[in-house]
Amino acid sequence: MLWKWVVIIALSMTPNLILGQSIAALLGIRWGLDPWALIPVMTVFGYIEGVGVAYLSDRFTRIAFVARWVARTRTPRAVRFADRWGPWGGMTLGVALVGQEPILLALRWLGVDMRRLWVPLAAANLLSAIGYYALLRAGWLSM
Repeated sequence: MLWKWVVIIALSMTPNLILGQSIAALLGIRWGLDPWALIPVMTVFGYIEGVGVAYLSDRFTRIAFVARWVARTRTPRAVRFADRWGPWGGMTLGVALVGQEPILLALRWLGVDMRRLWVPLAAANLLSAIGYYALLRAGWLSM
C-alpha cells in the first residue's frame, strides 16, 4: 500500500505537461484510494513541485543564454499583460491551458514576486487535483 502512495506523490510532482497529476488521479481511482486523502496528497505535492519550479526559475536566469532570452522577451507589452492578469489569472486560466510549469516560469521571469504566487499556486493545484479526479471519476476514460 505504501508504494501506491509513493507513486501518487511522485506523479503529483511530475510536470503537468507529462500528465503528472492526471495520471496520479487515474491510478488513485483505479487503486480505490480514498479521495479525501488522494486529492490533498496530489495538491500538496503538486504545490511543492510548483514552489521548486518557481525557485529554479530565478536560478536559471544566472545562465547567460537564459538571462539574454528573458531580457529579450520581457517587453513592455508582456509585463503589462502579467500585471493585468497577475498571478490569479496566470495560475488559473494559464495553468488550465498549458500547465503549471510554463506559467510559473513566465510569471517569475516577467517580474511577479514569489510572495504574490503562494496562494494562487496553492489554489491552482487544488483546482487541478479536484478537476482531474472529477473528470476521470465521471468517466472520461471510458469515452
